[in-house]
Amino acid sequence: MSGTDNKIIAVRIHAGFNAGVFLGGLLVLTEQTAGLAGAYLRSLFPGAEAEVALETASVNGIAGWRADVVTPSEHAHRHPSDIFEIYEKSRLSAAAREKARAVWMTVARAEAKVHNAPLDVVHFHEVGRMSNILAIGLCAEYLTTLAPAEIAASPVPMGDGIVRCAHGEVPFPAPATFAMLEGVPVRPYAGTGEPITPTGLAILKGFGARFGGWPEMTVEKTATIFTKQRFEGTPNGTLFAMGSPTV
Repeated sequence: MSGTDNKIIAVRIHAGFNAGVFLGGLLVLTEQTAGLAGAYLRSLFPGAEAEVALETASVNGIAGWRADVVTPSEHAHRHPSDIFEIYEKSRLSAAAREKARAVWMTVARAEAKVHNAPLDVVHFHEVGRMSNILAIGLCAEYLTTLAPAEIAASPVPMGDGIVRCAHGEVPFPAPATFAMLEGVPVRPYAGTGEPITPTGLAILKGFGARFGGWPEMTVEKTATIFTKQRFEGTPNGTLFAMGSPTV
């Protein structure tokens, strides 16, 4: 995966955005295979029981891709310090570790706000599972190599609904997502299900995305990425485009 020389990566979210979707967008835009990405992941995290899944998918007759990091099932209960220790013991570059830490600190500050608790007692349930830790680390390393000039994200879809989590049934947006919304443009969402996860929003904020309309760019590569969940009543998927600035 070579540098993109001032490229822009546009991320346009409709329904279904999480760590696996962002990883899938990077893989497809840079023409990676699941085998190459999985081998690279294991080289960055020696001893990790993990594979990268990347497969074609179709929703409503529209072709795209699905991606994820596959790890053994677990009951996650990790503090930010636990995650940072995993990164410190990895072979991630210093720049990638810094990017990954920024994502997790975004989540940690949101959880601290939700629970009115200090950062050092914050812990993660579903969000802190190993697949997310590895996916974010891998994305951080890819972005360090790609060094895009900008990540341009769409306004985030927001609607009313229910999210089921370790704390029971709570309103959508999930508490951590809601706590991260300050300064983030949003748009109405009329579909069912959770169109963006806390991890997904933290990735955009932690990696320094700009939220707003399409950037002025010449599009060179595109990708449509879906999650395993199908969202009713709304367009599914996230659209990715990479290209060069036109101004």
